[in-house]
Amino acid sequence: MLPLIAWVAGIPDAMVPLGVGALFVGISESNIHPEHRGRIMLWATAWLTALSALGFLVAESAVLVVIASVLVAAATGWAGVAGPRPTLIGVLSLVLFTITVGLPESVELEVSFVAMVGLGGLVQTALFAVTNVARRNRGGPAPEREPTTVWFRVTHPGAQRPTFIRHAVSMGVAIGIATAISQFVDVPHQYWIPMTVAWIFKSDQNATVVRVVERMVGTLLAIGFAFLWGVFVPAPDVALFAAVAVGAYLLLAFLTSNYSIATFGVTTFVLALFAIAGDLYEETVIFRLEATLGAGLIVVVVVFMMKIWGRRI
Repeated sequence: MLPLIAWVAGIPDAMVPLGVGALFVGISESNIHPEHRGRIMLWATAWLTALSALGFLVAESAVLVVIASVLVAAATGWAGVAGPRPTLIGVLSLVLFTITVGLPESVELEVSFVAMVGLGGLVQTALFAVTNVARRNRGGPAPEREPTTVWFRVTHPGAQRPTFIRHAVSMGVAIGIATAISQFVDVPHQYWIPMTVAWIFKSDQNATVVRVVERMVGTLLAIGFAFLWGVFVPAPDVALFAAVAVGAYLLLAFLTSNYSIATFGVTTFVLALFAIAGDLYEETVIFRLEATLGAGLIVVVVVFMMKIWGRRI
């Protein structure tokens, strides 16, 4: 809805940040009681905006982009010690950071990009607030909040410390490699490899390998679908907006139940949204296929090396 409003209003540069901000904040509140959703959505909006702002500040320097990417990835990897919700918000924030520092030429990176990310999140939160009364009545009594704060859980990991040290290091290494390749090798879409790595990496290394396979399936299907559509059925903007809506729905509906379908959804969402902004996906389909496979290879190699390292310490 927000990208369509931006398009109708004649501000196409706002479509991507508004759409991504709204979608990611919408994802952050899934599967929790309505009583707590508003708070979670505001936190998600704050983190998404902050990391988008960081991306804006470092985007002009490839070296700073790589350094910041490693630090952000390690921090979001460590955030998983606080539970599944901080893990999700951390991953979404990392994904947005990789998009911000690697935007295609068809989308201008300006201060307004960061502002529109925040606006998208706030609009999504406001829409939730309007419907919250009906949801609260259907949701039953709200569960009690965690007895400790997220900050306490992050700074006092207890027995989970070795697991999340390993995950933070793994995330930092994998994103660092992916970002260095994107920044120092002439590639058409700098965000694609780091974004893919961020989506498929999990603290559970066995689950990560499964997610690599699921991500490959979903992404390759979406790229093939977009290529065939772009070549044989040249899509007007209205049809692309329909693809954006379908992609967002599939991501929201299947994120926890079927990662292949969810990945198909988010890939379709991203490709269609950037296509409306002027990025012709059918011209870079080979790169996207190779980059997706390359990102999966980076994750598998890093996970394998960290397992070897874990046995030695």
